[in-house]
Amino acid sequence: MNIKIKSLYNYIFPAMGGLFVTYLYNVVDGIFVGQGAGFAALGAVNIAVPFITFVVAVAAMFPMGGATVVAIRLGRGDKAGANHAFMTAITLTALLSAVLMIIGMTFSQQIADISGAYKLSDTMRKMSADYLFYYTAFSIPMLMSSCLSVFVRNDGSPVLSFAGMCAGAAANIFLDWLFIFPLGMGIIGAAVASGLGQIFSVIILLLHFVKKKGRLRIKPFKIDFLLIGKICKRGIPEAISQLTTPVTALCYNLMLAGLIGDIGVSTFSVLSFIYSLANAILSGVAQGLQPLWGNCYGKHDTKEMNWFFRCGIIINLVLSIFIYGILFFFDEPVICIFNKDDSLVQTASMALPMFALSFIPMALNLIFTAFMFSTKRTAQANIIAISRGIVIKAAAIFCMPLLFGGNAIWIAPLVAELFTLMLAIGLNKIS
Repeated sequence: MNIKIKSLYNYIFPAMGGLFVTYLYNVVDGIFVGQGAGFAALGAVNIAVPFITFVVAVAAMFPMGGATVVAIRLGRGDKAGANHAFMTAITLTALLSAVLMIIGMTFSQQIADISGAYKLSDTMRKMSADYLFYYTAFSIPMLMSSCLSVFVRNDGSPVLSFAGMCAGAAANIFLDWLFIFPLGMGIIGAAVASGLGQIFSVIILLLHFVKKKGRLRIKPFKIDFLLIGKICKRGIPEAISQLTTPVTALCYNLMLAGLIGDIGVSTFSVLSFIYSLANAILSGVAQGLQPLWGNCYGKHDTKEMNWFFRCGIIINLVLSIFIYGILFFFDEPVICIFNKDDSLVQTASMALPMFALSFIPMALNLIFTAFMFSTKRTAQANIIAISRGIVIKAAAIFCMPLLFGGNAIWIAPLVAELFTLMLAIGLNKIS
């Protein structure tokens, strides 16, 4: 097998699988909650999504920024510098997760209300606060599992990285069933099951460093504020890119709670679960290519770097079209996985084909963003990420229903992604 194709296989599939499994935690929660506690509980989980995914997006800055610095330094042969960046990144992740745990548990009801719960029924409002409280109690293992997965993968053990995430997902699925059905813990059981599953992932991922399988080591290090700034600078585009999920969820929750009410929020809950899995697959391709781009950049191998870029574009385009085809032809069966309520199925099956069209330009935007920040074009990557994740997306969600009627809200992500894609192509040509 060609060595470049083998590199693609070895890095993309574990990265894609690892992210898919990571997002599967919330999706499995949604399936068990929807089937075991009803569509009101499904909507309550969705109310919690903006804060949870905001936390994940902010925390992604450290492992992705650190991984970029590590890859470049390893490409230059600077093993000590790479390890310093690694230790700095995991320490920052641990500190941030502890702070977010305290905030999430202390202000769970207030956070739920800011996310749109104040416009909903008392039942859904309380459920959303309960889910947030227990889910954020496990912030440290939740964020550390994602962080360790990135470094284990980049340190030459992509299979172990994937295995760690799979073990956590398997534990989560079993515990979801146990807590929601036999024990009747409802939405609280789903949150606790997710947290315990993340602990399993962390334990397995730590084996890579305990057994000293790669070049990175867990050991004492000195605080270097210049290095912290460099890691944050390299990781900001990825964090902003991931902010598209909480921004989209928050804007949709606020709009739908007023336009449609509980059933609207529950409908978007189903769509957001589907979106998160599609985003995981497509982002996984971009994240899997990141160490390859970083090493090429460190070695000044422009030809091979551009070859990997073209491969990323083609792979993500094919995957996004394939995903859309499945959702277009099997919309109702996919929706019924979460809940079979007639009103929910009818509303969601109407919205899904329009909503899922955005996956195709989104796939390309993810490649452009990851490629630019992996090759130190941070300013361009930030522009793409901010426009896609925050500015254009929020404007489209709020403006489309006002200009073209309520149903136009479901096509707002497509409009935002297309505008962003045009911007990304322009920036790539002039940079």
